[in-house]
Amino acid sequence: MKDLSKPELIFLKPNKNENGQLHFMEEPTSIPFAVKRLFWLDRITEDVTRGIHAHREELQVLVCLSGRVTALLENLAGEKFSFELDSPSKALFVPSMVWTEFTFGKGAVLLGISDRQFSEEDYIRQREEFDSFQKNFALNSQTIAN
Repeated sequence: MKDLSKPELIFLKPNKNENGQLHFMEEPTSIPFAVKRLFWLDRITEDVTRGIHAHREELQVLVCLSGRVTALLENLAGEKFSFELDSPSKALFVPSMVWTEFTFGKGAVLLGISDRQFSEEDYIRQREEFDSFQKNFALNSQTIAN
């Protein structure tokens, strides 16, 4: 992992043989943090968008175990990212303060790996609140540049 402030795909090399594939992740080589929580989403109606939030502090790695999930992300600098999670050999690192929207394909199962336990206070659920953080980030970046 190069930059922990930007979303990034992590490519996992499975162990393959005639009986199938074994996928794995190990901290800290595949996951850039100590794991505190796992969660997964399944049986989501096709083309439904989930996520639609950001985290103040939480870091996540997401793996689509089955099916396809399209990830649209935006960081505080306004950079937009799009990722197709369509293989358990791909993991997506999502840093804090990144707005997330995940659209699920038919039969998709998404595994989430987090650096902390669930906390509702960590969530930014309103886009307007995230936009306000973006404006403050832009103002602070301009002040530092000058």
